[in-house]
Order: sequence, then C-alpha cells, then structure tokens
Amino acid sequence: MIRNLVIIFVMHFVAGYFLQTKKISTLKREKKRYLFLHVGYYTSFFIVFSPFLLDLTFSEGLVFSLFNGVMHLIIDYFTGQLKKKYHRNDDLKYKFTVGIDYTLHLSILMVSYVAYLNYISVH
Repeated sequence: MIRNLVIIFVMHFVAGYFLQTKKISTLKREKKRYLFLHVGYYTSFFIVFSPFLLDLTFSEGLVFSLFNGVMHLIIDYFTGQLKKKYHRNDDLKYKFTVGIDYTLHLSILMVSYVAYLNYISVH
C-alpha cells in the first residue's frame, strides 16, 4: 500500500504540474474554462494510468480518478480564489494557501485510495 501511495503522489505531481502550462496555471484562477481544462488533463491522466500503476481494474481506476478529479476541481477553485486575492498583496497568506492546497490534494488522494481499497475488499 505504501508503494501505491507514493505512486499516487507522483501521479498527482506529474498530472498537476507537468501537464499544466504556465498559461493554464495562471488563467485557471481567472477563467473557469482553464480550470476545467486543467482538471480534465489531470483526471484523464489518472484514468489512463491508475489501472496500470495501482493494480486496479479499469472501472475501479475510473471511479477513483473521477472522484479525485471532482475533488481536485473543488480544491483548485477555492484555493485559486484565495491565491488570486493574496498573490500580489500578502506573500505569507499566499504561501499558506499554496501549502493548504497541496495538503488537501494529497490528503484527499490518500484517504480516498485507502477507503476505496477497503470498499473493494468488502464487495
């Protein structure tokens, strides 16, 4: 399980940062279509790779990916609003918001994976 959690964290890093251009990174706080584009790339990456890398069936990987895609959208929307507010006028609050954003993403990924594995093993 630890191996898979590390893989999930690496997947998050790749999908959330390497698949995101500077333009999308900046504009996703301003325009919802860029946020949806970012989350679409992120979720698609998870849909494609989670079955292979996490030993899930396609449908299990799909459910895991879609749930985390929705959570990613919600987190990025709200933290994006705070980042936009603090970006130029309060560096400490901006950095704190970035830390909260990252912590929420990783926590949701970890908890959802462990909970989903427990659900799968029962059913």
